[in-house]
Formats: sequence, C-alpha cells, structure tokens
Amino acid sequence: MKKQTAVEWLVEELKIEKGIDFISTSLFQKAIIMEKQLHEQTATHFFPTSLKKEDFEQYYNNVYEK
Repeated sequence: MKKQTAVEWLVEELKIEKGIDFISTSLFQKAIIMEKQLHEQTATHFFPTSLKKEDFEQYYNNVYEK
C-alpha cells in the first residue's frame, strides 16, 4: 500500500466527513504538485551532492504514486 501525502489525506477526510469530492479540481492537482516540489526541495537540501532528480522521482513514485 502506498503512503498518502498530506494533501491526499485531507481530501480523503473531507470526502468521508463532509461528503466533499473535489479530487479532479485544479486546486487539488496544484496542491499535490506543490507538495511534491516541497518534498524534492527538502531532499535536495539535505542531500545536495548525492541525490539526483531521477533518484528523487523514483523514490517519490515508489512511495506515493498509486
């Protein structure tokens, strides 16, 4: 089972508790992109010389992508 990002978790909770379904909206998609960029910036900050963009993409896809 893949992990959820905070944005994905929030959307699921809103669906369950409030009946709100806005997964396909551009705001949700933008939030997912922004969160992924934040993960990437954090990773490259702490591992600036050893982490390549391809390595991050592979890690992110393995952990978060469905």
